Amino acid sequence: MPRGGKREGAGRPAGTSKGRTVEYKTISISALPEEIEDIKTAAAKASKTVSRFLVELTLNK
Repeated sequence: MPRGGKREGAGRPAGTSKGRTVEYKTISISALPEEIEDIKTAAAKASKTVSRFLVELTLNK
């Protein structure tokens, strides 16, 4: 049976968050292995991450 409670001073100190002002979400896609490699290659040729490449491609940016 657990005993005691929260330890004083445990956890992350207040004010030490990452300081991000933008919240990112994650999605996943399904594709054939060859398609995934093609996407990775196209993203690398565009000097972008796969995520940024797909977002910009999808939103026509």
